[in-house]
Amino acid sequence: MTYKHLGGIAVLLAILAFPASASMVSFQLVETGINERASSGQYSSLWESGLMAAFFDAGHIVTSSPVMRVEDTPASDFRSWFQESFNDAVEGGAAYFVLGFLEYDTRGGRALPVGIVLQVYDSNSGRLIYEQNFPAGTGGNNSEEFRLAQDAGRVIISHMKGR
Repeated sequence: MTYKHLGGIAVLLAILAFPASASMVSFQLVETGINERASSGQYSSLWESGLMAAFFDAGHIVTSSPVMRVEDTPASDFRSWFQESFNDAVEGGAAYFVLGFLEYDTRGGRALPVGIVLQVYDSNSGRLIYEQNFPAGTGGNNSEEFRLAQDAGRVIISHMKGR
């Protein structure tokens, strides 16, 4: 067998290794409970990266919008606040839009996360298909916090299977 044939077989196996039904998932993380001047440390970045890594590892194509900040968690009708990010996700071909509200509390002059609410929307219908509250800020270091975010992503992915 020639190297050309082996190369062709390797390419074919590589293509077959990726899921044929990979869907695009777009993320929007929103920091709540802190004002514009406060530092949120690396938590928002850790959570965004951890969630995206879990989805990527599961075979999804992932994108994100820049992290937003609002002092108070929006009421149930928050859609107008994030409509542009949602529309961008839909126009970009995203099948799902994941909105995360990373809630902060200021203690001793430092803003620390206390939890995150993750909501998953079907991009075609705009319907909320999944929502769950997860603890945040409980990791002992950045690696542990990143792992918490990945675990939360895996929980969401398990609920999206078969949709």
